[in-house]
Parts: sequence; structure tokens; C-alpha cells
Amino acid sequence: MKLFQLRIAPEQSGALITILVVAATNAWLLIGSERINTTNIVAIMLCFVLFTFGFLLISQNGPLGEHNRLRTVLVGIEYGLVLVLFSLSPMTFNAILLVIWSALLPYFMPFKRALLLSPIWSALPWLLFSWVWQSSSGLWVNALLFWTFNLFALVMMESRKNAERQTQRAEEANRELRALQDLMQQASRKDERTRIARDIHDLVGHHLTGLSLHLQVASRTASPDQRPAIDQCLGIARLLLADVREAVSDMREFNQLNLLQALEALTEPLKNKIQVNIDCQTNINHLTLLQATNLLRCIQESLTNTMRHSRADELVISIYSNANQLHVDIKDNGGSASSNTNNVIQGNGLKGIQERVSELNGRATFINSGGGFHTSLILPEAKL
Repeated sequence: MKLFQLRIAPEQSGALITILVVAATNAWLLIGSERINTTNIVAIMLCFVLFTFGFLLISQNGPLGEHNRLRTVLVGIEYGLVLVLFSLSPMTFNAILLVIWSALLPYFMPFKRALLLSPIWSALPWLLFSWVWQSSSGLWVNALLFWTFNLFALVMMESRKNAERQTQRAEEANRELRALQDLMQQASRKDERTRIARDIHDLVGHHLTGLSLHLQVASRTASPDQRPAIDQCLGIARLLLADVREAVSDMREFNQLNLLQALEALTEPLKNKIQVNIDCQTNINHLTLLQATNLLRCIQESLTNTMRHSRADELVISIYSNANQLHVDIKDNGGSASSNTNNVIQGNGLKGIQERVSELNGRATFINSGGGFHTSLILPEAKL
């Protein structure tokens, strides 16, 4: 499982060093203490080890999703370990672990709720400490001070989470802008080629046709000694007219939008984050600008959903024709145990896909299975 592929990021190092220092200080102060026996010291160290391992599991893979039940359970276990430490060790500085735990909460619950509940989960360990160790001297002053540290951790991590979201949205907008810009440039070149082809056909072709007709008349009325030269000019005019018609046909034939090129511009910046494979088994260069733009936006939204809401490391885009219909299948491998194929909750993103495909007289379906999320777009090929 990817969850257990531990990778320590630079921002995690500070928390790990802090946990190590607190654990080492506990061991140094408690060894030889008459109040704490060896068994309790071993239990305390075990709590630090479990807390560290749990922290690493929870903080993997960037921003944490609220949909991940396992990590939510681990957050609860981490808080339980803090309570156990408060009951086993008489050291009040163990509350530093509660500050580290507080920094995780913005990824699992709304910030306002965490802020309102902070006095409760901040006071509970100190109440337990007071009951177990029968200590009250300066205890509530420490509790108040560490509560402010907890609030500071909450605020800082909420700010960081918002910054991450803004950065992610900016990256998504930039990728979409690049892909749409590529389509618009293609559309602009297409319009210009169409205009040039039409002008060549209407102007040059018209004049060459008129020249051929006049040369035909001249060939019939000219004297025998002039006729070979006129016939030669007529042949050249006809050859020029054929070349013009062929050039105009080529310009119209190759004057098409390249959706695959736009898709490559969309997915290229993500090659270090997720593997995107595009399998196109049919010709889609005859799409109109509206069709290409809507399909591009649907694929962009599917890609965004995969990046935000799943742990997928691969996404496959399959494009093919079947029964006079164009099919676009988008599948990722971010399956989860909580998947429900019959109940896909459609947020604004999926509703937007439905609307865009409906605009093209097609339909969109969504399947969430243990193997990943599958988006199926079907358009009537006769409309393309």
C-alpha cells in the first residue's frame, strides 16, 4: 500500500526532531527516579515510538483527505497516546506533542469547529494529569499557555492548507489555460487557412477558369500557325487551375483541430505527479472548436478530481468509436474500500461535466469502484 511507503518531507523533520528531543528528555529525567519504575519508562518510550510512527503515516502524501477513514482513526489514536503519556509521565512539557497533534486537525475537520473544540481537547489531558499526579501548582497556567500554542498551530496549519489549495488551483488554471490557448491558436490558424483557401478558390481559381475559357475560344478562332502556342498556354492554365484546386483541398483537409496536442499540453506538467496515458484509436481531428473545448474541459475536470480526491498514480484516457458514437473513457487506479458503484455523489465538477456533454447532445456516466473512478463520455459521432 502506498500509505506505508514512508517518505520524510523537510517540513516533517522539525516535528520528528521535536518528538525525539521530548522523548530523550523524558528518558534522561525519569531514569533513576523513585516515582517511575523501569516498566513505566519503557511504556512511555513505546508511546513516543507509536506517536512518531502514527504521525508519519498521517502526514504522508501532502494534504490529507477527509475521506480517508484510516487516517482519521489514526488521529484519534494519536490523541489517545497523548492522554496515556500524560498519565504515565509527570513531565508537563509532554504537552508539546499535543501542539504537534493540533497541527494535524485542519486537514480533518473544519477550522471553526476545531477552534471551538480546542478548549475541550486542550483541557482534557491536563485534567487527567492533575488527577493522576495530584498536582495543581502552576498547572493551569501551563495549560493556558499550551492552549495558546495549540491555537497557534491550528492557525498556522490552516493558513498553510489554504495556501496549498490556492497553489493547486493556480496550477490547475495554468494547465487549463495552456491547453485552451493551444486550441485557440489552432482555431485561429484554422480560420486564417480557411479564409486564404476561400480567397484563392474564389479569386485565383475564378480568373484561371476565365483565362482557360478565353484561350479555348482563341484556339478555335486563331490561324493554324498560332494555334500550337495558344494550346500550350491553355494547357498551362489548366495545369495551374488543377494545382490551385489541389492546394485549396489540401488546406481544407489539414485545416483541423488537434485535440491530442492540447491534451499533451494539459498533462505534460503532471508527469512527475501522476502517469497519464492517452490511447486514441480513432480520428478526432474533425472536431469543432466547441466540441474540442468541451471535451478538453471534461478531461481537465476528471484529472483535477483524480489529483484532489484519490490516491491514484495512473490515469488512462481512452478515445474510440463504436456504433456511430465517440467514446471517451477516463479511468484512474485510486480505488478505496469505501467505493460505492451505485451512489456517486456529484459535486459541481461532475455536474459541470454532465452539462458540457449534454451541450454536445451526449451523455456522461460515473462509476466509483474498488479499482478506481471511471468517467464515461459518449457523443453522437454523426454530430462531429
